[in-house]
Amino acid sequence: MKLSKARSGERIKSRQRVVDFSYWPTAHAHKNRYRTLSTLFSLDPWAIIEGSIGRRCPHAALDEAQACLNQARDFFNAANQAGALESRPLTLYYSYMNLVKAFCLTKGTQATFDKAQHGLSERLRPPGKELTDAFLAAFPSPNNKSELQNFDEFLKAITGKGLPVPINYELTKLLPQTVSGHRLWCSAAKDDERMFPIYDIQYWKDSNGKSIWLRILLERENLTRHGMALSRLLQTTGLAQDFRMVSQDKITDKVLTTLEMKNPIPITGYATDKIHKLSNFIKDRIWSVVSTVPPYRKYYLYACPQAEQQHVLPQLLSIYAISYYLGSITRYRPHQLPRISKDVFGPLIQDFITGQPMQFLYLMASEFAEQDVAKPAIVLS
Repeated sequence: MKLSKARSGERIKSRQRVVDFSYWPTAHAHKNRYRTLSTLFSLDPWAIIEGSIGRRCPHAALDEAQACLNQARDFFNAANQAGALESRPLTLYYSYMNLVKAFCLTKGTQATFDKAQHGLSERLRPPGKELTDAFLAAFPSPNNKSELQNFDEFLKAITGKGLPVPINYELTKLLPQTVSGHRLWCSAAKDDERMFPIYDIQYWKDSNGKSIWLRILLERENLTRHGMALSRLLQTTGLAQDFRMVSQDKITDKVLTTLEMKNPIPITGYATDKIHKLSNFIKDRIWSVVSTVPPYRKYYLYACPQAEQQHVLPQLLSIYAISYYLGSITRYRPHQLPRISKDVFGPLIQDFITGQPMQFLYLMASEFAEQDVAKPAIVLS
C-alpha cells in the first residue's frame, strides 16, 4: 500500500525536553498558560483521591463526596480481605459505585446522588447460560422519573457524552476489553489478539508553530505476528475518520507503523498551552495499564471487529460494567460464580476479580487528580 509522507514538523518540547504523552500532559498555571506535569507517585491512591476531592469538589457537594469516598475505601478493603473469591465481587462493585459518585460530584456534573439508581440491569438471553448469554441493559440519565442513572453519569463525566438511548452490552463483547486479562480471553475464546501495544504517542507541531497534531507509533511485528493487516488497523481501532497511515522513511517504516492525525489543530501562542486538546482528542479511544517501572503507563489500541464496535466502552466503563455483572450474580445467585470460575472464561474472571481492582483504583486516582498516578517501584524504609 502506497503511503503518504508524514507531515513535516518537530516534536513539542518544554524546557528543552520532549513532552511525553499523557492524558493530562499539562495543568493550568495562570491566564492562558499551562505547565507540564510529571507522574505522581503514591503508595496510597486513596490519599490522592481524598486530596483531590478536598481541592476540587464544589462546597455544596463536599460532604456527600467525602462520605462516598469513605464507603468506597471500606468496601475496597473488605473485598481485599475476604477469604473466598465469591465474597469479593459485590463489595468491589459497591466500592466502585461509591467512588464513581464521588468522582461525578467532584467534577461537578451533578449536585447530589441522593436518589440515583445503578443505571444497569443484568439479564440473560436464551438458552440462559450464565456469562456467555448475559447482557447488561444500560439506561440514559436521568430517566423519565428524573432519577439519575450511575452508569450513564459516569460515562458523561469521563467522556462528556451520555447514552442517547437505552443500549444492551453483551458480556462476551466486554470481556476482551480488559487489558490485563486479554490473553486469557484469547485463550478461552480461541480468537486472535485484539489489544496492540502502542510503541509511542507523540505531540508534533509545524515549524512555524501554527498547528499541532498527534502521531501514534506501533511496532510492525506486533501487528504482523497476530495477523493484523495494515489495511484493517484503522478501521478496527475506530481511528479511520481522524487518522491516516503515513510513511516516515524507508528504514523506520520497516520497524514502525505510523498513524498521524489527518487534521492538525490550529493554535496561537505556545504549543504546550494547547497539547491537552490533543490528549482529550484520543483519550477515550486508547487503553492503558499502570506500571511500577518507566514509563509507568503502557498504552494500547483495541482492534474490534466491526460487528462488535457498538459494545466498545471507554476502559473505566468496561471495568465498571463487568464488575456490576459479577456483583449482581454474587448478590442474587451466589452459586453461579463458582460455576463461572470453572468454565472456559474462569481464569479470566478470577484474574479480573483479583488483579483488576488496583488498576481501577490507580486509574481513578489519576482521573481525580488529573495527573498520572503510579505506585513507586522501591520503597526505602
